[in-house]
Amino acid sequence: MNDRKRQVMEAAHTLFVEKGFVRTSVQDILDKSGISKGTFYNYFSSKKELLISIFEKIKMETDQRRMEVLAGRQANDKNAFIEQIQVKMEISKENKLFALFYGVLMSEDEELKGLVQQYHFDELCWAQKRIAEVFGEQVRPYSVDLAVLLYGMVQNAIHFAVTAGAEIEINSIIAYSLRRIEKIAENVVKAKDQLFDPDIVERLEPEEALNRKKKKESLFNQIDKIKKSADEEQKELLSFLKEELQSSVPRRALIYAVMSQIDQKKKLEHLVDEVLRFNT
Repeated sequence: MNDRKRQVMEAAHTLFVEKGFVRTSVQDILDKSGISKGTFYNYFSSKKELLISIFEKIKMETDQRRMEVLAGRQANDKNAFIEQIQVKMEISKENKLFALFYGVLMSEDEELKGLVQQYHFDELCWAQKRIAEVFGEQVRPYSVDLAVLLYGMVQNAIHFAVTAGAEIEINSIIAYSLRRIEKIAENVVKAKDQLFDPDIVERLEPEEALNRKKKKESLFNQIDKIKKSADEEQKELLSFLKEELQSSVPRRALIYAVMSQIDQKKKLEHLVDEVLRFNT
């Protein structure tokens, strides 16, 4: 992401938190970021697309920091899981995510409201998968139940601690909740006591979204694989390509221009076409 685009996103982020999404105009963003209207529309088709890009950036940062936490550690490392949950809470606080969500919920934009719901849903899906990795395959049939209970415990404990003025570290709350979940997991496995079928996760996610996610994952994995043996110039091109493809509205002409300069483009062409097809 270039400095000018980052500058626009940071200015808009601040305004969306302070004034709310609805009350912030494109002109407000232009004034705060010090850019022209033409430059703004070169990056974003609307303030709505800009907000979506901010959400995507926050999600990407969360995913990246969580991967860094797990690097060199086993997937079933409970302390790593605790740290990964804490990462999400730290990033939410840093980005004042609650204020951004509130601004969306006060709007009449159903697409944006759906995006907020999907954001929470994706977090639950992540927790469900990690719970199965941490506690073993035997808990997978109960993993959605356990994810719902875990987040319910953590969020309510934090809310109570703040209200009561109790000085308890967030990681202590997460660790305590996870210990309780571990005991619950042992009991539900033994009793075969299930509330939600784990398949509900895929059923609730739109088929098109699932397909798009799988295509993107395959493409990004292939890009990362090519980067390992590429020279510095090719790595830079591949990094730029990946970043542009992660955008909410990828610039097709620019993507294909970059693709023409990539040595192993044949390995990427089909996947790039498939991913872009979902954005038409």
